[in-house]
Amino acid sequence: MSRSTVVVTGANRGIGLALCRQLLARGDMHLVAACRRPEAAAELHRLGEDHGDRLEIVALDVTDATSVAALAETLAGRTVDVLVNNAGIKGPYETLDDLDFDEWLREFAVNTLAPVRVARALRASLRTAAVPRIVTITSQMGSLARQTRGHYAYRTSKAAANKAMQILALDLEDDGIAVVAMHPGWVRTDMGGARGEISVEESAAGIIRVIDALTLADSGRFLTWQGRDHPW
Repeated sequence: MSRSTVVVTGANRGIGLALCRQLLARGDMHLVAACRRPEAAAELHRLGEDHGDRLEIVALDVTDATSVAALAETLAGRTVDVLVNNAGIKGPYETLDDLDFDEWLREFAVNTLAPVRVARALRASLRTAAVPRIVTITSQMGSLARQTRGHYAYRTSKAAANKAMQILALDLEDDGIAVVAMHPGWVRTDMGGARGEISVEESAAGIIRVIDALTLADSGRFLTWQGRDHPW
């Protein structure tokens, strides 16, 4: 029986790296770990020493069409069971008075456009899986139900990503591909900060449990790392 294949973007640090560690520890899958600079991803390469050919480290700039096309070409003819759109950025806190509109566009490029770009590129590889799933890591900060100030760029880019995943779920329904947006928790990472409520290990374990249980019936949902519905 062939191993399932999971693709994780932004795999070199934070939640992405924790997902890689835990997925490889299971021993039942092939992992494609994608990041912008594989040559600098020392932790990923250490994982490769332990897990051999079950870990494939690939270069990917999620904002670059040529780079995304190269990933699709690398995976052409292969089945991808799960795509985890984890790559994301968050700039410094900004208010209405100090908005950086160029940064706002950059965050949209990474947090909103890139998950759709990667999902579309890997569609052919996903549709051949028995239970194909796309999980895009978004944030409760993009929930319209939460009324909070500041972080215009990050909040709006994640709110837009949530809506994009809702639309993508409808477009990929006939392919049998489940698509969900997921809040990973307030995690203690460089992005989440030291005051985060959970560790990357806790977040990754929860995300994996949710992924394992996903079916097409879940497509279009906004979930938490605990598998609960999050307010849009």
